[in-house]
Amino acid sequence: MAGWGIAEWFGVDVVEMTADQRLEAASRALDAQKLKMANAPQPECPFLSSIKPGAVCNKLGGICSVRQYSPIAPHEAVDAQPTTVCPNRFLEFRNDETLFSYLARELYNAEAGAKVIKEIPFLEKETLDGEQRGAKAGRIDWIVVPFPEPVPQNADLQWLAIETQGVYFSGDSMWPDIEDYAARPSEVHFPRGKRRPDYRSSGAKRLAPQLAAKAPVMNRWGKKVAVVVDYAFFAEMGALSVTTDFDNAEVVWVVVKYGTDMSLQVTSVLFAELSASIGALQAAKPVNKREFEDQLRSALSESKPSKVFGA
Repeated sequence: MAGWGIAEWFGVDVVEMTADQRLEAASRALDAQKLKMANAPQPECPFLSSIKPGAVCNKLGGICSVRQYSPIAPHEAVDAQPTTVCPNRFLEFRNDETLFSYLARELYNAEAGAKVIKEIPFLEKETLDGEQRGAKAGRIDWIVVPFPEPVPQNADLQWLAIETQGVYFSGDSMWPDIEDYAARPSEVHFPRGKRRPDYRSSGAKRLAPQLAAKAPVMNRWGKKVAVVVDYAFFAEMGALSVTTDFDNAEVVWVVVKYGTDMSLQVTSVLFAELSASIGALQAAKPVNKREFEDQLRSALSESKPSKVFGA
């Protein structure tokens, strides 16, 4: 049975790494774990540094993406798309442009690039009396300004809100896999732990509420929210009903796909309404009552100590 393990580590395909590179990556990751990243030197992130020169990796463990491996030939990845676990992975510089300059050009005809602003506060906390606490409750990942020339104070400012959504995984920790590479860096290891991408937690439980909070306000302001996901994430969503153009959209879906050389390419830019987007993220329906109660009876009859408890 295939197992999910490290695909890219500190920006490099783990299969293509030399033994020295794997040992260095494992040592960096384990040092960062030990020191909680406080004083552990981290290498430059090849993706975040595309817009912020010199930016270092800020993800504990340094894992950018994961993919499936075969137990028979671990050095050969299973023929399936990797999935992105670090949102900075989407910032790859390719064909002389970043994802942000690509969107500025495609959506606003801005040929001269754009300015990008990171994590602008969007929500403020309120007290029980409805008063502002002054503390921030949420941020927008990125704001792209396609025409960054000085704009008069009262003139319309064009901008696009962007959310980059990686995937969480559920199951065993990745640290035993990292320890394997520290001990035996000369080979590609089959993942020791049992884990899988948790698309539902990433989509229905995390991304859908974010869109529900942000997109209506953006729409009232006459602006759009773009969501960047990879092909594996998008393939796990339900059917998405799209609109005809950018002007009629509330959410812009930007889907990127990994090539054989692990480079990312934009494969789709889709325009959708908020309700259709949330529906596609939450695509699920309840089981029927009989099936649900059959599961209850089965659990009661098996009475596993880890599942059924006395009240």
